Amino acid sequence: MNKETALAICSALVIAIFSALLSGCIAYPEIRPDPAKPHHGDGVFVGAKKGSFFGHFFMRMREGDPPPPTADEIRSITGEADLDLIASAADVPRVTWIGHATALVQYRDINFLTDPHLTQYPFRYEIFVEPRYTQPAMSFEQLPPIDFVVISHNHYDSLDHRTVERFGDSVLWYVPLGLKAWFVDLGIAAARVIELDWWDSHRYRDAVDVTLVPAQHWSKRTPWDSNRTLWGGWVVDIDGFKTYFAGDTGYHDSWFKEIGRRLGPFRLALIPIGAYAPRYFMGPAHVDPAEAVNIHVEVDAEQSLAIHWGTFLLTIEPPLEPPARLRAELARRGLDPATFRAVRIGDTLILD
Repeated sequence: MNKETALAICSALVIAIFSALLSGCIAYPEIRPDPAKPHHGDGVFVGAKKGSFFGHFFMRMREGDPPPPTADEIRSITGEADLDLIASAADVPRVTWIGHATALVQYRDINFLTDPHLTQYPFRYEIFVEPRYTQPAMSFEQLPPIDFVVISHNHYDSLDHRTVERFGDSVLWYVPLGLKAWFVDLGIAAARVIELDWWDSHRYRDAVDVTLVPAQHWSKRTPWDSNRTLWGGWVVDIDGFKTYFAGDTGYHDSWFKEIGRRLGPFRLALIPIGAYAPRYFMGPAHVDPAEAVNIHVEVDAEQSLAIHWGTFLLTIEPPLEPPARLRAELARRGLDPATFRAVRIGDTLILD
C-alpha cells in the first residue's frame, strides 16, 4: 500500500468515525450473561479477538496489497448461473455459489440464503475499500423466492445493509444473539427476525430446523460495539437434508467435532477457505485451507463447498491461492477432491 493510499484510508476513517458519531449509535440490548455459557462475558461475548477499528487497515499498510487478479484469472472463476435450473423445483438438494459467503441452498419447496451480499463494497463507506472484483452470480431480481436467510455475524462483508434493505420483510431472518436490534433499527419488523444463542434451534414450517452453532470469530460494526453481538455458524435440517454453514471462523480443536457429533453428519457443508493471511493477524478468526479441510472432516460432511474467497481483496494472500492450497491439502491427505470443491461463481452442485 503506497503512502497516497494510506493517507486516503486514514482520512476516510476519520470521516467515517465522525459521521457515525454524528448519526448516533444503535441501542444494542443488554445481554444478561449466562454463567453456564463460556462465550457469555460481562456485557459482551467472548471472541477470538476484540478487534480494532483501525487494525485491518494498519495491517494492510504494513503488509502491502495483494496483486489484483488479472482479467484471465477473474474469467477462470466466474461462471454463469443456470437460471432455468434455479427456478425449477428442487427434487434433489442443490446449492449455487453466488459469491463470497453467499450461497443459495434449495431442496423441495425451501430456498434459503447464507450471508447475502449482492452489492459492490464490503463496507458502509465506498471510498476506502476496493469493490468486489467478481460480480454476484445473480441479481436480486434473478433470485427465486427466498424463504429465509441465515446471518453469521455483523461484519460488513457478511451483513450488507443495502442487500438487507432489498429483502426487507419478504424473508425470515435468522441472526445471532444481540443482532435483532440492528434489523429492527433498519426497519425490519421484529416478528421477521429470529435471534438465537449457540445451540438454540427454531422450527420453520413443519419440517425445517434451524440451529445456531459455535464459531471462533468476533463481531464489530462501529468503533464502540466490539463483541456486543454474537456470531456463529448455522445448521439447517430440511426433512433430513442437513446443511452446515460455517460462517466466518478460525479453527477450534473441539467445536467442529462437537457440531458433527451433535447435529451431523451433513450432506452439505459451506466452509470458508480465504482471507487467511497473514496468519499472525488473521489466524485467530479465519481458517486457512488446511484448517478448512479439518472442519470438513470433523463435522462429517459428505460434500463441502468452498466459500469466502474469490470476491473481495480483504487480506494479502493472492486471490487464487486459496483453491490451489485446498486442492494440495486434499491430495496430501489422500482425500477425494470431489468431496470438497472450489467451484466457479454461479456454479450449481446437485447432491444426488
